[in-house]
Amino acid sequence: MQEIKIEKKYHFYAAHRNKEAGEKCGRIHGHTYNIVCHFAFQDMHNGLTMLFSDIDKITEPIIKQYDHYLLLYKDDLLCELLNLANEKFIELPFETSAENLSIWIFNQIKQHLPIVKIELAETKTSNVIYEVSN
Repeated sequence: MQEIKIEKKYHFYAAHRNKEAGEKCGRIHGHTYNIVCHFAFQDMHNGLTMLFSDIDKITEPIIKQYDHYLLLYKDDLLCELLNLANEKFIELPFETSAENLSIWIFNQIKQHLPIVKIELAETKTSNVIYEVSN
C-alpha cells in the first residue's frame, strides 16, 4: 500500500511555567514553540492527497489558539489569582511540559487529519518527538 507523507511547519509564542521541572522552568517564562506536523495519506486523487492550504485551515487554528497566552496547569495557584484579576490565560489539564503539549496538540489534530508524528521545540536546541505507529 502506498503512503504519501506531508510535513507542515507552524509556530506560536507563549509563556508558561512548570512547577515540576525545577527552579528555572518553575518561573514564568516564554518560548517560541516550533511545531512540525507529519501527516500520512493513503489515497491520492488526480495526483493530490490534500491541498496544503486545506491542511492549514484545520491545523493552524488548533495551534494558534495558544499564541501569545500564558499556559498554566489547572492546579497552579496562579489560575485562581488570574481569574480574580480577570486576566486571560489558558488553563490546561496537565503540567505544561513540551512532552505534554506535543501529545495534547497531536490528539487535537488527530480528530481531523491523519497526523502520525509531531515535533515540538521549545528552544533552538531541544525538541520533543511524539509519534504513533499504525
